[in-house]
Amino acid sequence: MAEQFQLFFVQRFKGKVLFDVPMSQYTSMGVGGPAEVMAFPQDEADLKDLLAFATAKRFPVFILGGGTNLVVRDKGIRGVVVNMTEGFRDLSWREETDIVVGSGITLSRLLKRCVERGLSGLEFAEGIPGTVGGAVVMNAGAYGQEMSTIIEGVEVLDRKGKKSFIPKGDIEFGYRRATLPEGAIVTRAHLSFVKKPEDEIKETITGLRTRRKSSSKVGCPSAGSVFKNPEGTFAGKAIEEAGLKGHRIGGAMVSEVHANYIVNKGNATAMDVLSLMALIRDKVYSKSGVTLEPEIKVVGDD
Repeated sequence: MAEQFQLFFVQRFKGKVLFDVPMSQYTSMGVGGPAEVMAFPQDEADLKDLLAFATAKRFPVFILGGGTNLVVRDKGIRGVVVNMTEGFRDLSWREETDIVVGSGITLSRLLKRCVERGLSGLEFAEGIPGTVGGAVVMNAGAYGQEMSTIIEGVEVLDRKGKKSFIPKGDIEFGYRRATLPEGAIVTRAHLSFVKKPEDEIKETITGLRTRRKSSSKVGCPSAGSVFKNPEGTFAGKAIEEAGLKGHRIGGAMVSEVHANYIVNKGNATAMDVLSLMALIRDKVYSKSGVTLEPEIKVVGDD
C-alpha cells in the first residue's frame, strides 16, 4: 500500500504523510495499533485528491480529528487515516457575531477568539479538548450546553469530493451525535454567538474551569467520558455505586476521581480498555438495571 501512495504524494499532495504510525500517538487515551497510512491534507484540493485516489484504489478511509473521544483497537486501522488537524484552520467573521471556522481549529483556540470579541455561546467548551470538526460530529457539550445551540450549518465534502452546505435544520442532533449524510466530511462550521461583556464571559469560564478541574482532572491519559449519561442519572454515579472506582484491568483503570473516566496508567492496551468497559457495563446492569451506552467511539481491527 505504501508503494502505491508514494507517487501520488510526491506528485500532488501538499500535506505530509506517515506510514505504519502508531495510533497511540494520535489519541488522547494513548492506545491503539498502527495506521497503514496517515495523511494530513492542507486544504480542500488536497482532501479531494486524497479521497479520489483512495476510492480508485478501494482503500478504506477513516477521518480523524483530535482523537480525544476515540479508542483504536490494538491491530490498528487499515487503509488511510485522514488527519484533519494540520489544515482547515481558516477563520472568517461574516457578521459581528457570526463566524465560519475550519474543522481543524481547536475548541480552545476558538473559545479564546470568542472571548476577545465579547461573544458568548462557547463557554461550555472550556477544558474540552479536540477540534471543531470533531465537536460538530459528536455534538460535544457540557453543563447543559452543546454545539447544536451555536451551529447554523456545516460545509462538507462527500467521498466523491462534492462540496455542499447543510443547514442546521437538515441536521438531526442528539445526545453526543449529529446525523450527517453517510460519508460526509465536515470541513467548516458556520457558528453564531451573542454579544456579552467580556468580563461576564470570563467569569463564566472561570467558574466552569474550577468545576471541571474538581470533577474530571484525572491526571492520566483518557478519552473523556466513556459512557453516555442514562436518562435520570449520571453514568459516573452508577459506576461508582457499583463499586468500580479504582478497578483495574491491565494498564486501564476506572478513575478514582471521576468514575466515568477510564485512564491509561502507562501501559494500557486497547483490549485492556475494552475489557474494562465490558466489565463496567455488566456490573452496573447487575447492580442497578441501568444499561450504559458508550460515548467514546471504538474503531480499528481486533
